[in-house]
Amino acid sequence: MRATSLEWEAYNQIKDRIVRADVMPGMLLSENELAGELGMSRTPVRAAISLLEKEGLVESFKGRGVLVKEISFRQFSQMLEVLVSMQLFVLEAAKQRELAFDLQALHLYLQRQDASRENGDYLGYYNNSLMCIETILSAIGNDYMLQVLESYRGKFVCRMVTFRKQFPQLKPQWANVMNGKIYQALLRKDYDGAKAAIEENYKYTTEQLMLSGVI
Repeated sequence: MRATSLEWEAYNQIKDRIVRADVMPGMLLSENELAGELGMSRTPVRAAISLLEKEGLVESFKGRGVLVKEISFRQFSQMLEVLVSMQLFVLEAAKQRELAFDLQALHLYLQRQDASRENGDYLGYYNNSLMCIETILSAIGNDYMLQVLESYRGKFVCRMVTFRKQFPQLKPQWANVMNGKIYQALLRKDYDGAKAAIEENYKYTTEQLMLSGVI
């Protein structure tokens, strides 16, 4: 059964709070309170929570409430490995056959990511970083790759926004720098250079998380 427009509204609003880390992992939410805050009955709220459970963002406990789940850094690291592997595959394929990368879109997302960094908008920063990845993956025309990316999006962004709020002294900037290097390499059709930038970004991100003591 398809979700109604009211259920989608509840889903989007609750998910937005989770992804923005307005409600932090470990917090227990009440269906009644959510319904009151959203100005709707519990029925669409319950349906929205069911969708969020399928995405792995919450877990319902009968008689207790709805737990905002912790996205472990083990999960995050595994998602990152898959995203890196898919990008490297696309860039290797680009060396063998003509792939059309949407460089105009990539440049736009880079500008938006940089603006988000300047404004301290972590959600915008990581959403635009994922849009850069989506632009690269789109070049090969593999719908399954894009489905994998979409299935990761909420959890990936939620984990990183939460991390930034937990460690406000660690300001994001490296992903933007590396995405810029990838863009410049693609302009030159230097696919090995783009691959090197992706691998460097992966190494740096992993090292920073380890130094922070979170993995």
